Amino acid sequence: MELTPALSVSTILLLQESPYVMLKKNHDQLSGNDKYEGYIVELAAEIAKHVGYHYKLKVVTDGKYGARDSETKMWNGMVGELVYGKADVAVAPLTITLVREEVIDFSKPFMSLGISIMIKKPTKSKPGVFSFLDPLAYEIWMCIVFAYIGVSVVLFLVSRFSPYEWHAEDYEEGADPQTPTQPTGPGAGLQSGQSPGQQGQNQQNQEQTNEFGIFNSLWFSLGAFMQQGCDISPR
Repeated sequence: MELTPALSVSTILLLQESPYVMLKKNHDQLSGNDKYEGYIVELAAEIAKHVGYHYKLKVVTDGKYGARDSETKMWNGMVGELVYGKADVAVAPLTITLVREEVIDFSKPFMSLGISIMIKKPTKSKPGVFSFLDPLAYEIWMCIVFAYIGVSVVLFLVSRFSPYEWHAEDYEEGADPQTPTQPTGPGAGLQSGQSPGQQGQNQQNQEQTNEFGIFNSLWFSLGAFMQQGCDISPR
């Protein structure tokens, strides 16, 4: 199988850093790419072998990876030489950042340093009586309490003025309003020992009642806040 002809000569930037790129002990007696050794040197040679191109290794002039000056907006280091066309490829343990990705293209990373953010391990403490308040700030809890009281008061006032919340309850005169009266009507019998005239003397009165007192209003608002049902509902 014949190999494809080699491509044009490319300049590969290196940054002298052990164990990635190092000078050989007898580098004074060598020239060109033979002066260097290390992981990145072998990686660059392996890539060139598979792709099929000649390359020339070059150590970056200022010895920096590359950063952009905030005032001049100029790049230095390896990134700068790539941006300004002084080199074709850079092989180094270069961190991938958003700013660098705006001006150069990165390949798949060939190593992972395992850099992570470390924080102090929180100390365990026994939960207190008011630990349920911890998820929210105290200001938020105060706003919830004020809103709960405000809604209850408004509900109480509205029920006072709404005619739909008032209803009449019948009770006999002289009897306890809470005690239910005997059934009346054509089908109801006379009480023992009472004549029709005596029974007519027990006049029935009507009392206007409203279920939404202040306590029921507070209870209804609490049930709505807790997403629970309630026996009464506003009309």
